[in-house]
Amino acid sequence: MRKAPPRYSRTPRKGRLRWHVALASVLGIVLFFGTSFGLAWWRLQGNVAVTSIDKLIDNRPSASTSPPPLDPNAGHPINLLVIGSDVRHGDFADKSIEGMRGDVTMLIHVSAKRDRVDVVSIPRDLRINIPSCNLHDGTKTGAAKDRKFNEAFARGGAKGNVSEAAACTIKTVESLTGVYIDDYVVVDFQGFQTMVDALGGVPLYFPKDVDDRRADLHIKAGCRLLDGHDALAAARSRYAQGDGSDLSRIERQQRLVGAIIREALKLNLLTNLPSLYSFLDAATKSLSAGPQIGSLTTMAGLAYSIRNIDPASVTFLTTPVRWAGDQIYIGADAQRVWDNIKADRPLNYDPDAETPSESPSESASPSPTATKATPSPSASTEPGKTAEQDDEFPTCTRENAQPNE
Repeated sequence: MRKAPPRYSRTPRKGRLRWHVALASVLGIVLFFGTSFGLAWWRLQGNVAVTSIDKLIDNRPSASTSPPPLDPNAGHPINLLVIGSDVRHGDFADKSIEGMRGDVTMLIHVSAKRDRVDVVSIPRDLRINIPSCNLHDGTKTGAAKDRKFNEAFARGGAKGNVSEAAACTIKTVESLTGVYIDDYVVVDFQGFQTMVDALGGVPLYFPKDVDDRRADLHIKAGCRLLDGHDALAAARSRYAQGDGSDLSRIERQQRLVGAIIREALKLNLLTNLPSLYSFLDAATKSLSAGPQIGSLTTMAGLAYSIRNIDPASVTFLTTPVRWAGDQIYIGADAQRVWDNIKADRPLNYDPDAETPSESPSESASPSPTATKATPSPSASTEPGKTAEQDDEFPTCTRENAQPNE
């Protein structure tokens, strides 16, 4: 007898707008190698002993200096759609999936002043309407009602073209949110595995034993050092933690990406050029992107422009949803999230709050009655951890992690 599908946890209803403050872990996975590319070049340049003799010799032109990477969109907010594709090859091929599927989708908003980054996860199982999408050969896909969100990527990519898959997902997101998407990045999960291996693995805590044959994840409870294979499986598994829902999986993905960033920072890749090259080579091979963010110089420029961002100004949020049996639909609170992104305001801006608002970025229209909600004082600033997870999971580092056997 076929088992009934697992029900989504009702817990998120208690706090549909739980503001998860963390380091720029998700944006970092997209921009880290762009920044590293520029910083690695500057580091090597710094190894050269440069001494000006202009003052010792007459009639010398003024010395020129190399400018920092240019952010071509400086002064304007940017909305990027980051899609993790579960199209896998070899050992990771999933014969049950026809075509391409968008396994993870995050809308990343970078404020015009480059002083704030907002990351909104869109559950792949969210029930939405998918519009008709244009293809490169001039044909169109059919529109579809009441479908899972990740089907948009599959419908657009039915012919195997990643850009068509991304375009259909962007059109679906814009239809759903009203937010204009400037560009996209598609991360191939096979490249994700290689990036983790280049770091020598990442530590992650598991509150219970996991035996998920479908995701090929078999782990004992505790703090474990994951290689690329197991890290990818943990990112995809519905049963490694929580109730088997897409929402609990999103929380684990955020912890995992945060662990990757922590390891990259700890290892100080810029002092280890072979490891840096291995990591950057894996990262670049795993990405498909639009013409703006796909340029290394543009990516380095954007990363450079947010280099001094306050960690408390990076916010994670899962799209607010409502429940209908075991299905999830867009929640009423979501409209406020989309409105804030469009106006370049913080995600937690709330006109009903009592705290006076800080001025929004210059591109946003000011409001004389604007107010700002106060973020949770217990929110974590450690990469990849939410306030709730700080209490739920003990500290897991490379030093106390056990290899997964």
